Amino acid sequence: MVHKLRGPALSQSVRDYIKDFIITQKLQAGDALPSENQLAEDLGVGRSSVREAVKALQSLGIIEARHGNGLFVREWNLDPVLETLEYGLKFNTKSLAELLDIRMWLESAVMVDVVQIIDAETIARLEDLIARWEAQIRAGNFDDALIDADFHRTLYGALGNETMLKLFEVFWIAFRTFKQDPPTPERKLENVHRHRAVIDAVKRGDPEAAKRELVGTYEGLRISIRARATTEAPEPQ
Repeated sequence: MVHKLRGPALSQSVRDYIKDFIITQKLQAGDALPSENQLAEDLGVGRSSVREAVKALQSLGIIEARHGNGLFVREWNLDPVLETLEYGLKFNTKSLAELLDIRMWLESAVMVDVVQIIDAETIARLEDLIARWEAQIRAGNFDDALIDADFHRTLYGALGNETMLKLFEVFWIAFRTFKQDPPTPERKLENVHRHRAVIDAVKRGDPEAAKRELVGTYEGLRISIRARATTEAPEPQ
């Protein structure tokens, strides 16, 4: 029984109970959970044990506590993975380079499907993004990370794969840990033109050309990360 357990075993048992409750009751994101008091009563344990379990499940992105309203199921997310990545990548630039390679491989791998599925409305949204992006750079606003991410999100959103988009978001946010020298306006515009070339290749129905142009959009970041990783490599013994 749960109430006979102590320490870490008790906390783990309470966490397991809450997760099983969500599954067996077929709760969805946004659905309410029993209060901490109710859970403590149902399990025959102290409220402090429930509170500890709740905090652990919050850190895992499974539930959320809304002040004054209680506990609720969270939408499935990759927040714990992101937190671990952001922390670990501060110490290992080589892993960041490998993560960028993984992202490029994944994006290239689905490009054939993107070309086959994408519709005229999505292409129009991408072209509008590119136009706004270029205008922003020419106006002297070089803080373009959000519009860059929006481009990729829109492009791959055509596939309707929410899990893949969440994974791409993890990759994208993880790259914030890397501080590179500010690109020149010319380099910024070159990057925009590379993204426009991706759209042009997609419109032509040419996934191979789209892949090449896509890889080119990451080239500057890739070179910078690999150069940093080389300087951080330990000296041979």
